[in-house]
Parts: sequence; structure tokens; C-alpha cells
Amino acid sequence: MEMLLASCIHDMKNAISMILNSVDQLSSEEAEDEKTLKNLTTLRYEASRLNNDLIHLLGVYRIKENGLPIVIDEHEVRETIHDQLLKNEQLFKKYDVEVTLNCDDWLEGYYDNELVGSIINNVLVNTVRYTHKKIQIDAENQGDFLSIRISDDGQGYPESMCSQSDNPQLGINFQSGSTGLGLYFAGKVAAMHRKGDTVGYISITNGGPLGGGVFSLHLP
Repeated sequence: MEMLLASCIHDMKNAISMILNSVDQLSSEEAEDEKTLKNLTTLRYEASRLNNDLIHLLGVYRIKENGLPIVIDEHEVRETIHDQLLKNEQLFKKYDVEVTLNCDDWLEGYYDNELVGSIINNVLVNTVRYTHKKIQIDAENQGDFLSIRISDDGQGYPESMCSQSDNPQLGINFQSGSTGLGLYFAGKVAAMHRKGDTVGYISITNGGPLGGGVFSLHLP
């Protein structure tokens, strides 16, 4: 049953990816039709959210089965983040969100580019829902860690999420509808990045440079 579930999730993820590719193509072809472009952007936003959930659901299953492959190599941090910004460029335009990236061109880190990119993309897609007008991304070396922080000018994260961010758990919040899947996945992936006794982790706080929520990914 577990293998059947994983196979179904994988098939759905591939189908959603094809939909996203088609939406991107239509968005380019219909660029002069503002109403159509807005509708396509909404479709891409919802499809992207669903795709992220499926990716994380499959990832959590593989983590529990000790079968999630991780390929850690040296990458340019700015390029990793920029790739995710390009994926969501139309989304930022639709909601009139200004995104600022503060990252030195020379900054490099050792991590799984696909998994870290998935975490960043998921946080950006969700942050657009809660920010007012601004998102700021800061990446820098802090002690033994590469820290990537995504801040917004919204109302911030619920206190319950902040207090459990060092050990996020799966569970349904019936008030918000959140399952905690994205944070759980991010926490597990971060912890898979190790250097000696130093282990990666995530944190969630409020305040930050824009006064709203701050998601931080710390990788050794």
C-alpha cells in the first residue's frame, strides 16, 4: 500500500509539473491579454502550491523509509535563490510584491540544490499569501552556518509555530487548514545537512527587517 501511495503521488506530481509548464507557455503567448495573464497567474499559483505539497509529501514518505536521496555539492547561493525567484516572477507581479535579494555574488555553500531550492520556493509561494507588499531575502555566512532568511512585512507567524520551529511536527490545524507539511519537510532536509557535529536546522521568528515573519534556513 505504501509503495502504491508513493507511486500515485509521483504520478500526480509529474502531471502538475506538466500543467505548470503549459501555464508558463500560455502566459508567454498571451502576455498582451492582461485578464488572461492574471487568470493564468492564479492557476500557476494554486498549481505550484499543490506541486509543493506533493513534493514534500513524497519527500516525507521517503525520509520515513530512509530512501530520500541527498546530493550535497558546492553551489552559488545567489543562483539557487534567483532560480526560485524566476519561477515566481509572474506571481510577484500579480500581487504587486516587491522582492529584494541581499546576497554576495561570491557566496557559496555545500547543500543539495534541488531540495534547498524546493524549500525556498515553498516559503516564497506561501509568503506571498501573507505579506503586504515586501519580501526580503538575506543570505550570508554566520559562524559555522550558511543562513538564508526570508522576511516579509505581514502580520508574522502564529506564536505556536514560532515556539515549535526547532522541531516542527505534522498535524492538521483545523482553524487554518495547515498540515505543517512544508515546515516538517524543511526541518528534516535541513537536518540531513551535516558537517561533523554541526547539523542544519530551520527557525521561525517575528520582527526582522520588515517587521513581519522571518523564515530562516541554516546549513553547515
